[in-house]
Amino acid sequence: MLKRNGQDGSHPAWVIPREEAAYAAAWAAIRPEFTELTKLGQQMVEFGRHTADSPSTGTVMVSDGVEWRSQIRLLKLPASEVFLCRQNGAPHFAIIQRFEIESPYAKAHGNVEVLLRGDNASQLIQDYASEVRHTLRFMASNAVAKAQRVAWKQFPAHHPSEVVRAISERCAQVVGPREVIGRSNHHGQSLRV
Repeated sequence: MLKRNGQDGSHPAWVIPREEAAYAAAWAAIRPEFTELTKLGQQMVEFGRHTADSPSTGTVMVSDGVEWRSQIRLLKLPASEVFLCRQNGAPHFAIIQRFEIESPYAKAHGNVEVLLRGDNASQLIQDYASEVRHTLRFMASNAVAKAQRVAWKQFPAHHPSEVVRAISERCAQVVGPREVIGRSNHHGQSLRV
């Protein structure tokens, strides 16, 4: 929780009157992005609870002629879902994103995309979680940049740097702690949101 002069900073109530309008305008500009960040951040909490031994969800997906049976749904996104899957009849795993059939991406590329593959389900989940956290940090950074443009353009005399700092801290709370990117030698595709 953000604090300023001992007061809760999760809303603009702590902002001095000169900053309040800048905070409100900047926050309104990024509210949809922040809502999406929050939803994804909450789903990330569940990543640590998933294991390869979880019962199958039973959904069969086919990619490049290979059948995969979903084990765990990792993420529910606006136009897709991401699953840990196991190859039928083999000890191979994959992180697969399944798009809604009517989505523009599915129409252009098919509704199933293998994001990562490997023989160790726990490691795949960990690698994918790292990629999602990286994507969340990128989304948060974009939201903060958008808020910064609003605050500095519309309210240059109303302490825009303080407003941007408060919004940045609020976004950072949702994204979580920063970790070193590139720790793994495994390179996969980015999350498609």
